[in-house]
Amino acid sequence: MAPGEVVTFTATLQNGTTEPVNYSVPFCGGGPQAAVTVELPRGPVGKTWSGVAQTFKDYVLTEGLGVAGLTPLSLPIRIDVMAEPCANGQSEVEEILAPGGSVTTSFPWKAEIVAGVGALAGSVPFTVSAGYDRQNDPPSQVPGGVSSMWFRDYKQLVVSGALEVVGEGPALVGPAEVIDAVLSDKKFATWVGDQPRATWSTVNLFLAPPRTDGFPPTVPTWNLDFFLEGGVPRHFSMTFIDPFDASIVLAQYCDVPCVE
Repeated sequence: MAPGEVVTFTATLQNGTTEPVNYSVPFCGGGPQAAVTVELPRGPVGKTWSGVAQTFKDYVLTEGLGVAGLTPLSLPIRIDVMAEPCANGQSEVEEILAPGGSVTTSFPWKAEIVAGVGALAGSVPFTVSAGYDRQNDPPSQVPGGVSSMWFRDYKQLVVSGALEVVGEGPALVGPAEVIDAVLSDKKFATWVGDQPRATWSTVNLFLAPPRTDGFPPTVPTWNLDFFLEGGVPRHFSMTFIDPFDASIVLAQYCDVPCVE
């Protein structure tokens, strides 16, 4: 498939036994669920800076986290493929599949890292899975007691494979080039130079889709979120960089006193 092309997974969970079986219902409804794992652009190492600028670049590249601050920047990202139609969490979390019964779900995936940014050429691993035959029951409740957390534990049926993305979309800038672009901005360079290294707490760098809630940016961007909380009141910067030409789309600062 080419970058931006759509492929549809169709998966069926069938009860081949003579007894009813319960199964987990995903957020979009149905039974199975699907996910793909896509590589991020790496790009060249870029410029070598001096002083705090190079310290900041090394910090982002070695300690920066990706989407939602959960995965290292160096790792591929996992994308849950939404079923269509999608119930948006309005269905039951568990259903019963009668003997001989089945439930089929379709998952269209557009070969993109995020909306508007085509997937890179190469192998794209995927998994299609379903949880069935719950292995635990809710904990017993004491009248008037506080309900405890309970997570359903199912047997898992998993099918794995890989898609092949062939051809190149528009060239993408990598993390080092993104950081270079931000450090080339005089306002940011001055601002980061005023922040003692001991105050740096978290930095996230990730590709984000265009916002659709009426707020900018309305185009896909690399987002560089830099938070400072080490012994100082929380403050931060958020910079949004074009993934195709490394221009700064938007820069925001919440300085001390920072009111979010």
